[in-house]
Amino acid sequence: MNTKASARARLGAIIVCLMVFLSASAIAQEPLKLGIHPYLSASDLVKRFTPLAEHLSWELKQPVTVEISSTYDSHIQKIGEGALDIAFMGPASYVILVERYGKRPLLAAFETKEGKVFHGHIMVRKDSPIASLGQLKGKRFVFGDKDSTLSHFVPRWMLLKSGIDIMDFSNAIFVANHDNIALGILAGTVDAGAVKEEIFLKYEPQGLRSLARSPAIADHLFVARQGLPKKTVQALRQALLRLSKNEEGKKVLAGLRNDVVALVPGEDGDYAPLRAILKDLKQAGVEP
Repeated sequence: MNTKASARARLGAIIVCLMVFLSASAIAQEPLKLGIHPYLSASDLVKRFTPLAEHLSWELKQPVTVEISSTYDSHIQKIGEGALDIAFMGPASYVILVERYGKRPLLAAFETKEGKVFHGHIMVRKDSPIASLGQLKGKRFVFGDKDSTLSHFVPRWMLLKSGIDIMDFSNAIFVANHDNIALGILAGTVDAGAVKEEIFLKYEPQGLRSLARSPAIADHLFVARQGLPKKTVQALRQALLRLSKNEEGKKVLAGLRNDVVALVPGEDGDYAPLRAILKDLKQAGVEP
């Protein structure tokens, strides 16, 4: 081989190696999608979760973007079918996900001062004459999304335990998110409704009153896409679990929900009591 041919061959090899390197770098920099179910308005959720996405991007040295699902059910489908890399999920959505698609890698779960649990409230206006769940018969009731843990499944179960079926209301409606439930009660559009405790406490000073507090339910959690590289799953898990260890991470946590003190390891068994509730509802004809 002459000198020119040898030089061309070496140049060609260098170009091929460079293309492979650049291609691998591009693949490594593909954004990870962090999906959120629409339990609040999209603008509120973007505000809450963008700092977390930015923190994870810095920790993993890989872009992380926030994607708000249009419904709870589409959110379950996206993570189940691999369209999301990371999913923030409500407890009932997680249980449904596992039932439909099988288990997914658990990354971390919310922890408050009460532990890895949270509560909800069935509530009315403060000036309402309604004093018990039994007095809700014949009234107008508002639920959240049909796949919501504390604005549908758990309060629906609480009502059934008190002898009230959905047919006993003069009107039962479903709305997009927890804020809309509280605002509808305050406006007098409906007589009662159910939300997570965070939203009840937010609007209680404006004139809400609790009729009943739910039992403790295993809190929200983060899961990973099936098939996400183990190295990435482990890096995500470690980054989430470290959030409570420094001031910057604590600010990220507080932005997600003001009562969350840490993200801790989650266990599938934590959701066994909720599975029992959903089983009771299914036997009563309430399908998730």
